[in-house]
Amino acid sequence: MRFRKNINIMKGLRMNLSKSGVSFTVGSGRGVSANVGREGVFLNTGIPGTGLYDRRKLVDFDGAGRAQRPAAANRTDPAVEAELAEAGALTDAFVNIGRLACDLPRDWSEQELALPPSDEAVERAIGTWLSELSLPIDFNVNYEYTGGTLLADMDLPEIEHLPTVKARQLASGQVKAADKSQKELKAEYARCVFGLGMFCASYFFSVTPHMEKILLSAYTQRRDNKGDIEDAYIYSVVFERAAFEQPGYQQADPEAFLCRFKNRMNKLADGTLKKIVPLSPEAV
Repeated sequence: MRFRKNINIMKGLRMNLSKSGVSFTVGSGRGVSANVGREGVFLNTGIPGTGLYDRRKLVDFDGAGRAQRPAAANRTDPAVEAELAEAGALTDAFVNIGRLACDLPRDWSEQELALPPSDEAVERAIGTWLSELSLPIDFNVNYEYTGGTLLADMDLPEIEHLPTVKARQLASGQVKAADKSQKELKAEYARCVFGLGMFCASYFFSVTPHMEKILLSAYTQRRDNKGDIEDAYIYSVVFERAAFEQPGYQQADPEAFLCRFKNRMNKLADGTLKKIVPLSPEAV
């Protein structure tokens, strides 16, 4: 039997009692906290709702409870550690969203296989899934389902939502925050938006075995030549069900996966995704 008890001492400070001893946790509980116990001081970081989590030791204690700090030249500021850990977790959530695409169900009942659901029932099921989705990525989808084909327009997250810093280790061993290059940001953004389409399409296909194709056109907000904000489509693709039924397809590069299908996009050598005219429903 395990014994553990948490006691709130004041807002943001908890005392933890367990068989291993007493420890204290400091933090708001919104992704960053520190834990102080007999083994040392630990920094805990994560993105709520994603399962992404990191725990690392900042200070080690000896047998007498004295801190054993690393040499000053090699020590990283705990605030920088926290910033980089949170930025790394958030970057991970953005660029690897395609790997969370689901395996399509293989246990459809004979009735589900024989009798297609109504178009309205499919749209309700998609709406329920989207409303219950919890991701650190902000996006919206408008959709219409008709007889086996889903037409969907996706309002993508912006490149500005990506963390702009990364960890850089100095020769001394100390870790500093460094700005990502524009090339790195564009590559991460492309992987994010293509992976997001892959992720959503997999769940749309999982609603019914009778959905065979999805025309997904994705857009973002940009300024036109007059300086006004407009919706600019940056890719449009006709996903086909069969590719999502292949085991392990989630491990494919999202852009390469998208290119297996009829698509329209204009990606420049520097990684910029230019505005396009999306595919029409007649292309399905």
